[in-house]
Amino acid sequence: MHIEEHHAGAAESILFLHGGSVAGWMWTAQAEALPEYHAIVPDLPGFGASAGVPWTDLETVADDLAGIVRERGAGGRAHIVGLSLGGVLGALLCARHPDVVRRGLVTGAAVRGVGGLTRVSGLAQIALWGSAGYWRGLARAFRLPADAVPAFVETGLGTDRASARRMTRQVYDGLPAAALAGLGALTAPLLVLAGEREPRQVRDALPDVAGPAPRGTAAIVPRMHHVWSAEDPELFHRVLAHWLARAEPSPELLPLG
Repeated sequence: MHIEEHHAGAAESILFLHGGSVAGWMWTAQAEALPEYHAIVPDLPGFGASAGVPWTDLETVADDLAGIVRERGAGGRAHIVGLSLGGVLGALLCARHPDVVRRGLVTGAAVRGVGGLTRVSGLAQIALWGSAGYWRGLARAFRLPADAVPAFVETGLGTDRASARRMTRQVYDGLPAAALAGLGALTAPLLVLAGEREPRQVRDALPDVAGPAPRGTAAIVPRMHHVWSAEDPELFHRVLAHWLARAEPSPELLPLG
């Protein structure tokens, strides 16, 4: 995997895991806004500069990411931060390799999977990934800021579509409860989030990740949609910085239920 690093030599590391239609660049501003942390930012297999690396399966990628933390993370550990696909991988990494986790923050993790028309439409749209117009339209749907659109379009056009199909089917299939059972051995704090305006299946899945973790907490991000790191990057930074500093949810979040 291609990996970018920021602030090497800092006392603690953060592993940032991107969503399923972007690449590591989505985290650049967040990494730069946290100079006291060493940021490890991979392009996941099939995406960005890792487009030539075939996607295998969620478990293998999570294991590979844990290996990256052991090799590059300060003290062989890292805070895990992931959104969407990165949220699913972050939850799986915490379950399979709790020893590498300092704290975890995952958001938009559809661990129960995605079905119905959303599944059919999502898989069908991969055929359009060669169209710049498709990516510009998706950027509007995700409410991406104008300065992020060129990188988003370029990444989308360069994505390996065979890898994207495999990854999408796996995410849409969801994770069985057994895949997250290892969260019971996670001693690190884990914050599991969903935007208030995300699809219901994402919000309903919050207890599936937070519940098994002894120090797991679930919360709702008010007014936000799925890609809220781009929708309101300042809010995302405040929530993340608060979590890293205090291991408690930001007062800007809403309690689940």
